Amino acid sequence: MDIEQLMMQSLQLLGLGMGAVFIILTLLICIIWAVSKIVPEEQPDVIPAPSDRLSKPAHQHIAAIQAAIHKYRKSR
Repeated sequence: MDIEQLMMQSLQLLGLGMGAVFIILTLLICIIWAVSKIVPEEQPDVIPAPSDRLSKPAHQHIAAIQAAIHKYRKSR
């Protein structure tokens, strides 16, 4: 084999390999695009509104917090 035949064979293999990679990547992009159109978008979870019990602190908690603040300010 002379150098010209080897160069032609290497160029053929180069073209075949690059063509195969191009085809595979094109198929991958098309499949991903098709799946994104078929599968619906995920909807965010609905967060329930806070109940009245959680939104209003109990009078005992308020009294305890006020007592702790008063004690802290006295000790400084």
